[in-house]
Amino acid sequence: MRTFIVIILLSLAGCVTTTTGGNPVTPDSKQMAEGYYKRGQAYFIEKNYELAAVEFHRSLQTDSSNKWSYYYLGIISDYQDRLDDSIHFYKEAISIDSDFSEAYNALGAAYSRQQKWNEALKAFKRALDNKLYTTPHIPYLNMGRVYMAQKEYDKAIAAYRDAKRFSNQDYIVIELGTALMEAGRTREAVSEFQDDVKLFPQNASLRYNLALAYLKDGKKKAALSEFKAAADMAPNSEISTKANEYIKNLR
Repeated sequence: MRTFIVIILLSLAGCVTTTTGGNPVTPDSKQMAEGYYKRGQAYFIEKNYELAAVEFHRSLQTDSSNKWSYYYLGIISDYQDRLDDSIHFYKEAISIDSDFSEAYNALGAAYSRQQKWNEALKAFKRALDNKLYTTPHIPYLNMGRVYMAQKEYDKAIAAYRDAKRFSNQDYIVIELGTALMEAGRTREAVSEFQDDVKLFPQNASLRYNLALAYLKDGKKKAALSEFKAAADMAPNSEISTKANEYIKNLR
């Protein structure tokens, strides 16, 4: 199953806080909570997730309205394959900020890992409701992967096209092309890859996938040329190994 993307933003806590556990939050306690949160961030960057979680919990004990502490506890739980815990933390973050698109996307990714496809799609779509969300291509990409897992290729194609509309990345084009080929729309896949190869002619992954599309479309000579280009651009790589296998078999 494909990996679903969670955005990691090392942001400063910026929530408006009134109470913690029924007690008023003073400026001093708010500052203390932010200090715990920043220490948690530092440990998180170092991938010391155990100590990061300790600091995020301390932050929440001091200021329970810090959505980012909940968010990062969700990510840590996700890394540790404690998906029910991660879902709980993402929902806590969302309860503080109903427009928290990063948390909705992460929630959708956690549901996707549990193959709860309907819940995942609802979360991804909710992330997109926030028109100020700066990375909408991520939930669109994740939606495409959900649809691919369900073999709903036309819906996957539509989601990938939306992702590409916001961010023309090679991995998005590759997944779009793959969905087109699975849907039997090989010539459209060839066209997608050709357009992006013109923009990024030195991208070995795009050249390799264009070769696969040519091959499926019955254009062996064109496929051979692209396999050679991909192998030359990425020597000693997995792409080169696979491309050379095709070259050997096509001769």
